Amino acid sequence: MTTNNDLFSKPAWFADEKITESLDAREMLQAGMHPLTEVIKKTSDIAPGCIFELITPFVPMPLIEKVKANGFEAWSAEVNDSEIHTYFYKA
Repeated sequence: MTTNNDLFSKPAWFADEKITESLDAREMLQAGMHPLTEVIKKTSDIAPGCIFELITPFVPMPLIEKVKANGFEAWSAEVNDSEIHTYFYKA
């Protein structure tokens, strides 16, 4: 299980070429919508060994915990103060 301290440590499973789908949820969040339903749907379609990328303006901890509960590993990388990329990996 990944702890909050480990959330920003690049995991061994991460590689850019494994990213098969991406969702930039910043506009959705700005409009007051939550991307959870769409993220759950998209991650359920991810093949083992692949990564789903979520872009948000903050670390979406409750969403991360829900996706991890579905058997995914997660890692977040801060691009800048208003852009966080969270990667969900299906082993």
